[in-house]
Amino acid sequence: MTRQALNRYSLLVVGLLLLSTPIWAQPANPQRGEALYVGTVSFAEGGAPCLACHGIAGHELGYAAGANYGPDLTAIYEDYGEEGVAGVLEDLSFESMNAIFAERPLSDSERADLVAFFGAVSGGAAPGIGSDLVLHVALVTAVFMVLIGALGWRRLQGVRKPLVEQARNTKGGRA
Repeated sequence: MTRQALNRYSLLVVGLLLLSTPIWAQPANPQRGEALYVGTVSFAEGGAPCLACHGIAGHELGYAAGANYGPDLTAIYEDYGEEGVAGVLEDLSFESMNAIFAERPLSDSERADLVAFFGAVSGGAAPGIGSDLVLHVALVTAVFMVLIGALGWRRLQGVRKPLVEQARNTKGGRA
């Protein structure tokens, strides 16, 4: 093979490689994934933001704006891994999501950005949601019971005393 033919062959191989990997393709961006998730950046096809139905409690996005329709996605990346999450986002065949995204599929870059976002928040542990609420409810209930007991103590004495005396006068309550 001549040097000129080898140069042409090399140029052809390099050209094919450049065409097969688009120059404009950018790596996944977890910040853009978060913006898509919360809705500050809209999906290209107009689908609803994930936060409309799902929370990520480990990233302080739990139940914001009533986002409690779908499951919490704090551990989705840990549970399914990168390929699993990408597959879920590509398919979106859940009955409730199908109505929203059947005509509005996510683009490849949107899916990649969301996967990167889920990967970035996967280390965060979900806080004990509700544990403080239970403690507060128990404290308020105890205070309420003490208050009602203190206010009603005299009233109970005033009602109970005549009933006890009436029972004693009628020989144990028999008339």
